[in-house]
Amino acid sequence: MEVYELSKGIKLFLQDDALIVSSENEMITVSSAVHNGGFRQAKFLLNVHVPEDYNQFLLHKNPEHLVLKKLSELNLPPEQSVGMITAADMKNFSMVTKCTDDLRVSAIATAGCSNSETAGEPINAFLMPGTINIMVIIHGQPTESCLLQAFTTAVEAKTAGLVDLDVRSKYSGDLATGTITDSLIVASTNIGSKVRFSGPASKLGKLVGYCTREAVKNSVIKQSSVYLNRPLLERLAERQLPIDDFLNEILGACSTGLEREKIKMGIFAELKKPFPALILMMAASMDDNVRKGLIPKEFRNLDELVMQFKENLLKIICNNKHNCNNIQVEKIDFEMHPFLKSALVCITEAFLSQHKQS
Repeated sequence: MEVYELSKGIKLFLQDDALIVSSENEMITVSSAVHNGGFRQAKFLLNVHVPEDYNQFLLHKNPEHLVLKKLSELNLPPEQSVGMITAADMKNFSMVTKCTDDLRVSAIATAGCSNSETAGEPINAFLMPGTINIMVIIHGQPTESCLLQAFTTAVEAKTAGLVDLDVRSKYSGDLATGTITDSLIVASTNIGSKVRFSGPASKLGKLVGYCTREAVKNSVIKQSSVYLNRPLLERLAERQLPIDDFLNEILGACSTGLEREKIKMGIFAELKKPFPALILMMAASMDDNVRKGLIPKEFRNLDELVMQFKENLLKIICNNKHNCNNIQVEKIDFEMHPFLKSALVCITEAFLSQHKQS
């Protein structure tokens, strides 16, 4: 067991299956926790790990059970405790602390993103394998409304942390705002001068926002060790962009005697090179904007712009040397992903032309 001192009288204990914040004095808490959620007074805050083989039916029927079981093991009073549950590994937690004047904030996060979502989209899910759980400890005396506002600021900061890492919804491919089972505890020591405001621009809100955002980002990275440098095709798959299907459509409009699977292997090899990868990422981002209707007025006629994009990109990739007319583009549906498909057409044309030259 590892022990971290957050401030005088408050400690964080790390166990294999739980994170426990213990305070000598009662803290004021507001939370969405499964055990003792809402406004409470508590001395103990828990984030409890859900075993991988735990029965999902029982978990949904009685999510509080694991917290109560852990409290019993630790001989802690349930009425003075607030508890959350998660499938994330406790060892991948992140803690960020920052202070200014007489205020001090610590944010402690575990972040599993295997069930990431975007609020407001259709969701059909029955399991809870990934959860972002956060404990924010405010060493100060915020008013009740200020504490609630700090809760809102922490939620906004959590989402900002996910956006920083381009975490995507498993259901739509949109930028994720959280997971389907996130939980948050904001607790104050209720010691020091009174604080009335904790919005993102306030002194306290800046601390809450920074600590929460960084803790979430760090925990996501620790939980997924290659997250920052994940490959291009993985990033596109997260956006639910079926590159393999797009290539099949393009090659179906292709007049070449070359074997399709060999062509695809060659194109996927091309996509591992920096410039083609850059083109696809830029094209995917542009399609994202088009889909949301975020089209700058300078673009004017989008169809004409897509055509210009395709023509000019083809010149760049082919170096004006090859006869790049292997694909009958009129057979391809560019409506849903105009820039991405145009980029793939150009990369495919260049590959086929170079292959003919060789």
